[in-house]
Amino acid sequence: MTELLVTRDISIWFILGLVGNIALTFIPLSLPIAVFFSTIYCLNRLSGDSEYIAMRAGGITKEKILLPFLIVAAILTASVYNLNQNLIPISNKDFKRKVNYLTSSGLLAGIKPGQFFTLIPGVTLFATNSTKYGRSLEEVFLHLKEKKKESERVIFARRGELVFERDPNALTEKLTLSLYDGNILGSNEKKEIEKILFKEYIFPVSQSQFEDRFSLKETMLPSWELEEVLKMTFEQAKAKYDFGKKEFFKVKYEYWSRKNGALIVFIFCFLGFTLGITGTRGKSKNSGLIGIVCLIIYYGLFFSLVSLANKEKIPVQLAVFTPAVVMTMLGIWFYRKLDWQS
Repeated sequence: MTELLVTRDISIWFILGLVGNIALTFIPLSLPIAVFFSTIYCLNRLSGDSEYIAMRAGGITKEKILLPFLIVAAILTASVYNLNQNLIPISNKDFKRKVNYLTSSGLLAGIKPGQFFTLIPGVTLFATNSTKYGRSLEEVFLHLKEKKKESERVIFARRGELVFERDPNALTEKLTLSLYDGNILGSNEKKEIEKILFKEYIFPVSQSQFEDRFSLKETMLPSWELEEVLKMTFEQAKAKYDFGKKEFFKVKYEYWSRKNGALIVFIFCFLGFTLGITGTRGKSKNSGLIGIVCLIIYYGLFFSLVSLANKEKIPVQLAVFTPAVVMTMLGIWFYRKLDWQS
């Protein structure tokens, strides 16, 4: 990505938009952990300065102390939920379109004189001489292979030129290779070899080769569309979205994971509250270390169960929500212990 951005004349706003698309997708991943440890830190300070004990001694119940944290957690949970449902899928799709826009002609910056270039699907290109970024070529060799037609062509030309027509606003790009003074070798329907001489031949690159580079993934679909996919049969999903068995599982995982990602923000806030309050008599617990252990348990259990779900041994819903239930029960257990400490 860095090489493409340096070698292409891309505006700073395009780069910032690309970074913004990436950053937005990290919010649901980072926010639960951020809320978890910030709550632990806040309650550690309240306990360390004896402010928690003072509030309890003044008649304030632990439920009232917990309430402001839960209100903030509920707001954050609703925010993450809305991000997961629509905004992040749109951002993922926009990011993919921008990357596809960059790589379509940006790949051709890799054309070097005297070297085979194979980064375009179905095309092998060789040029004896080449200017910077492959704009002008001499003694060009092209081998074209079309999978759908199961045919091959070989093109020789004395020289060639790459012509770019770009629209950064619509993220569309037309890239053509103009070849001069050459010939085309190929086979017809009767499997007979044909040779065609030409003075000028226009070979479109981006219109055909790079269209297939952009394909919808489950992370680009809004939740309402994921629901529609889940109602489909496997054959219908394959016909409309080209989803295989692996992608069909990812749709289920993505749908339920988005809901769990919002819920876990609320659960981690509650758990952080119970861990952050340390006792004032006897030994104080190392809440930070316990918090790290809780995260290891959660994510270790989460990915282990998702792996089982991927093998169709357990339902996806069970795999996604079981770790959250475990953390909730752990939080309730620590919450009940607070009465013993204060």
